[in-house]
Amino acid sequence: MAAQQHPTGKAVSPPSLPAAASRGVQHLVDGPGQPGVLLGVSSNSAWVQAGGHVLVLSGRDAVRLPNGIIVGEPGDAVGSHSGDLCVVGDGCLEIGRVKARVVRWWDPRPTLDAVAPSALAARCADARQRFVCVDDGGLGRSLKSNDPAAVRHAMCALLGRGEGLTPEGDDVLVGLLAGLRLLGPSVGAPGAGGMLAAVAPIILTEAPFRTTALSAALLRHAVAGEVADPVAAFLQALTGKGDLSAVVDALHTMGNTSGVATASGMLLAADFLAEGNTHDGQR
Repeated sequence: MAAQQHPTGKAVSPPSLPAAASRGVQHLVDGPGQPGVLLGVSSNSAWVQAGGHVLVLSGRDAVRLPNGIIVGEPGDAVGSHSGDLCVVGDGCLEIGRVKARVVRWWDPRPTLDAVAPSALAARCADARQRFVCVDDGGLGRSLKSNDPAAVRHAMCALLGRGEGLTPEGDDVLVGLLAGLRLLGPSVGAPGAGGMLAAVAPIILTEAPFRTTALSAALLRHAVAGEVADPVAAFLQALTGKGDLSAVVDALHTMGNTSGVATASGMLLAADFLAEGNTHDGQR
């Protein structure tokens, strides 16, 4: 990206703004500088594709995403346009007249307490009284059948279903994948008894071709157990940490429907684990 011109004619870089970032993108931010492209902007965020990944630059009031970088005011970046060139690396993300230099990191992988399957099931029932789950397209029935092939088929049908940067079907899948990854160890089933390994690869393979770049990135982070803050808080509440009512309220800060759709997927994962399933049908 070309540097701005100083009145003297010398090229100057934009001033650095201190930023906090998710460790989910640390390998990109701390790596060598590389070009990226601005995919789009909203009133308070800008999202960039670089090195096969997507990073989201947001203001301090935005939800912290697993691929997020937070600055005080990203206004000059929001003033840029889709297709503009950016630079990622050497500790910074540079978009237009904004150069965010990361000085602090947060971990997008929440730590969850151990929980008995019966207690997990009870908290799932409590959560379902607090919001209306979205249509899962038969994914829940496929999980109950404990058949990875049926689960893969149902998941692929959800990929890209809906409107917006993160379609509703993808949000359900983010919740399911993150739930299997993170809740599995809490009930003594790391990897969700093998179900995660059985179904995640096809989602990672198909997502780049069937949904938005941002949504595909969030699916990859979910498989790694890296999630947005409200999602982390909901998972913690399901294991007994935190006030469930307050956590559900926070989910509504994630877009128009993203929070509820993601929670719906997390509950599907929790149901599967609470019933003691494994991918090979053993209990």
